[in-house]
Amino acid sequence: MSSINFKLNRILASLIDGLVMLILLVAIRIAPSINLARVIQNNNLVTGDILWLVFSFIGSVLVWILYLSLTSLLFKNATLGMKLMRLVYIRTNGTELTFINLFMRSFIYVICLILSLGLTLIFDPVSLMCNEKGKNFYDILTSTKVVSLYDVG
Repeated sequence: MSSINFKLNRILASLIDGLVMLILLVAIRIAPSINLARVIQNNNLVTGDILWLVFSFIGSVLVWILYLSLTSLLFKNATLGMKLMRLVYIRTNGTELTFINLFMRSFIYVICLILSLGLTLIFDPVSLMCNEKGKNFYDILTSTKVVSLYDVG
């Protein structure tokens, strides 16, 4: 597989996973957001409404982390998007990935996504295209790399 195809497959896999994560976010956060808008309109804002919104945010973060790490475990080192694009995670040094490795990679990704206010969604594909090995920040930080199943065998 050519380097450009590999990089495009990684970007497509990220877009698929991002869409799933967006659907999960909307599903978890829609009711608290609608409720908050309603109580603000009626000037009835109470602490419980804000707490519900905060807990739904925390819940969506946990669901994102679990989605990424559990699908990686279920699909043997690949998220849903990666599975569809025939990509997998492997350790840079060749050792087997553990659930802790997958969980930490997912945790770092979600925290960076939140702290950057979503800008990593723009910078990640750009960094993939600019890096000759097709690695991104999360690959380097967690000592992992993504490879095509065509290259693994």
